[in-house]
Amino acid sequence: MSLKTAISNFFVKYFFNPKWRCLVCGKEIFEGESFCEDCLRTLPFNDGYICAHCGRKTLFSENYCSTCKGKLTQIDLGRSVFNYEKPISTLIMRFKYHNARYLQDYFVERLRLIYLKNYFNADFLVYVPMTKKAMRKRGYNQSEILARRLSEKINVPVSDCLQKVKETKRQATLNRAERLKNLEKAFRVTDKKSIKGKTVVIVDDVTTTGATAQAVAERLKKAGAIKVYLLTVASTPPIDKY
Repeated sequence: MSLKTAISNFFVKYFFNPKWRCLVCGKEIFEGESFCEDCLRTLPFNDGYICAHCGRKTLFSENYCSTCKGKLTQIDLGRSVFNYEKPISTLIMRFKYHNARYLQDYFVERLRLIYLKNYFNADFLVYVPMTKKAMRKRGYNQSEILARRLSEKINVPVSDCLQKVKETKRQATLNRAERLKNLEKAFRVTDKKSIKGKTVVIVDDVTTTGATAQAVAERLKKAGAIKVYLLTVASTPPIDKY
């Protein structure tokens, strides 16, 4: 364990116990709750109109929104718990880049509810893999953490069949076309026999353009997966807002 991680764990344990503090503002609350009443009202749940295909928030019901139509062709269905807005976007950034792993329990419980609501009935969960170099730099894979914790909750095994074989630029800095180019031949399936004929759910933190999920799903489909679903904590709005 690195010194940075040890210090972070110390402060979480002794000064920020998520069992009795609001995950957003840190206000003391009753044990068993995740948010104070004020912050709970600000959570951007994705529970209104959505794209029937990718699950993003839309202005009205759509079969395919402007982001996924003709693009997320390898994803059979996508769903997310929240819209990628504050304060959830802030929490996801803490979880992803600042080792705030105490957030996983709340995220995973919400992912569990969405999984059950949509009857995904998967044979396997998979996560978006990282290269060894990226893992050494960050120290953990937030997608894998979510998938493994969700696996425990819903009793669906995690498959480690995916491998990232190419270093890529950070997706957040690129537009959609650049993201797709960036991810060309970035992933491979290491155990095709285990995937053939199976239904697979990709678990991740955020759906933006969907380019990463599309690249992963393409490899899974080529390996023989019959259905590939996408389940994320949050998603951004469609590129044209509908």
